[in-house]
Amino acid sequence: MSFNRLDLNLLRVFDAVWQTRSVTVAASNLHLTQPAVSKQLHRLRELLEDPLFVRTNDGMAPTPRAEALAGLVRQALSEVRNAIELQLGFDPRSSDRTFRIFTSDLGQMVFLPKLLDLVSRQAPAVNIHTVQVPAQRMRGVALESGDVDLAVGYFEEFEGSTERLCDG
Repeated sequence: MSFNRLDLNLLRVFDAVWQTRSVTVAASNLHLTQPAVSKQLHRLRELLEDPLFVRTNDGMAPTPRAEALAGLVRQALSEVRNAIELQLGFDPRSSDRTFRIFTSDLGQMVFLPKLLDLVSRQAPAVNIHTVQVPAQRMRGVALESGDVDLAVGYFEEFEGSTERLCDG
């Protein structure tokens, strides 16, 4: 495979499928259609000459090659995202960034309306998207990779920070 033939967006698709173990959920999280994600995954499979994920009763299971690539891809995407965001800075009044939030159904009913009201007043062009991530993938993986910016709720056995950020 020639690196020059690699579309870096294919790595975002790889990472989303890796995290969700689902082409459909990955497509939703990436704001793409399921056929578009399937096509990009097919292109990456051809470039890497590996199926990367195989369909099982529990979703898309990674191949050994995908297992070996996942951490490196996640780290590379995170570093690129951080480099770009550090250069741009953050001004809530002019930002049009999309924040991805994972929360329970109850959190969506209680927390999300208050957050959306605050965001609409303080950062009118900012978008908030809720994402679905299987609980076993949330523990560190989705937050570390930057695919989820904020997780709100109770997570059993979560190994991340338990800081309380705000009252409200």
